[in-house]
Amino acid sequence: MDLFQRLNDEGVTILMITHDPEIAEYAGRTVLIRDGELTEKGGSGHGERT
Repeated sequence: MDLFQRLNDEGVTILMITHDPEIAEYAGRTVLIRDGELTEKGGSGHGERT
């Protein structure tokens, strides 16, 4: 995950698909697919995990 974070910090867009909520916490924006519909869950922050 550190590599993805560093690349994103450099301006690279990362598209990650996961079922793991702990991994999803790294994202600046989270979009859910529920019943075939896209639903935005998170904001558009920097995705910095503490």
